Amino acid sequence: MESAVNKAITLTHGVNVEATANKLWSKDFSLLVGGQFISIFGNMILSFALPLYLLYISGSAALFGLVMGLTNIPLLLMSPIGGMIADRFRKQRVMFWLDVSTTVLIIGYIVASGLTAAIIPIIIVKLMALNAIQGVYMPAVSSSVPVLVSEGKLVPANSAVNLVNSLSGMGGMAIAGVLFARFGLFPILVVSAICFSVTAVMDLFIRVPFKQQDNSGSIFKIAKADLSLSASFMKRQPIILKCIVVLFTLTATLGSIIMIGVPVLITQYLEMGVEFVGISQSIMLAGGVLGGITTGLLGNKLKASNIYMLIIISGLALLPIGLTFFINIPYLATYIIMTSACLVALAAVTAIQIRIISLIQGETPTEITGKVMSLVVMLPFLANALGQLAYGVAFEQLAALPYVIMFATAGMVAMIAIFTRRSFNSL
Repeated sequence: MESAVNKAITLTHGVNVEATANKLWSKDFSLLVGGQFISIFGNMILSFALPLYLLYISGSAALFGLVMGLTNIPLLLMSPIGGMIADRFRKQRVMFWLDVSTTVLIIGYIVASGLTAAIIPIIIVKLMALNAIQGVYMPAVSSSVPVLVSEGKLVPANSAVNLVNSLSGMGGMAIAGVLFARFGLFPILVVSAICFSVTAVMDLFIRVPFKQQDNSGSIFKIAKADLSLSASFMKRQPIILKCIVVLFTLTATLGSIIMIGVPVLITQYLEMGVEFVGISQSIMLAGGVLGGITTGLLGNKLKASNIYMLIIISGLALLPIGLTFFINIPYLATYIIMTSACLVALAAVTAIQIRIISLIQGETPTEITGKVMSLVVMLPFLANALGQLAYGVAFEQLAALPYVIMFATAGMVAMIAIFTRRSFNSL
């Protein structure tokens, strides 16, 4: 007999998939989005506070970048596995157990950090475990969207998911910055654990249409077959490979410099407190909100062939940041300009990501969406790991020349725009 939990998260047979997909804000899609809002909030305050705490106690930009990069490795390793799990098991069940596991891990971190003085290894282990869970979690969520909405509603659906993620992340960073500055790490851990436990309860009520696949054979045989199937499909779809190249390179450059550069510049160059990092990054995430709203309103009117223009805008946003450090203007003005420029960059990047992901989802059969999306998610995170390592070292070695890093990155983004224009010109 199934347990009460398994009964609650077992898909009801006879679901009218077509009726559910034709309605954007169905009960299940609303629960998915609502759970994402709470989960991202809990994840963001924790992912924001732990690396900043590491930077605070070590004072090393290189160590900060190294840890940020290395802790992405579990996400990279687990993402393909997460894709296979998302396609072969009920997605709502996967999400439930992952949220429960995250709650348990946070509680375990609280206990472990109180028993040892070796806090840096504990932080690294915690970040690696959190990212490993996210590597399995994200394919389950991203592959749920195409089966809960129709293909014509993919862009607004992904825009809605991105919008709530941005709003949640924006609030999470601002609150985490204030809590961390005034009360330390403990209240952030408590709030994060509560968020994931609430999300786990919401997962019990989501119903995602599910098609049973053949699970006969060893786990290694299944894994090999699944990876071979998704890789073979992607090879036959040049447009998907081009989409991945754009996401990979843009994440390695623009995404990484914002993730590493902004905290380092604010705390070490401008000598401001960590609460200013939280305020800055929450304001920057407003760019994600703006990009998500705009993309949702435009829908399919935002053509893939015009993506290169958004990439140009995101690259140009780095120039005023470099100029402020080159001409050495007052700290407060530098802070405002940097925050505003990154807001513009993230608005453009958000629109790019939504449009590209919607394009990939529309080109991928439902039964392999999880596996394909896991690779789509994994490669940009690999780019993030490499980019964060590189930028951590760059800001350490070029401590007196931060504008050189900004100008060089703007040039690399311009080259990505040229590639994108040539690749998507016919779409």
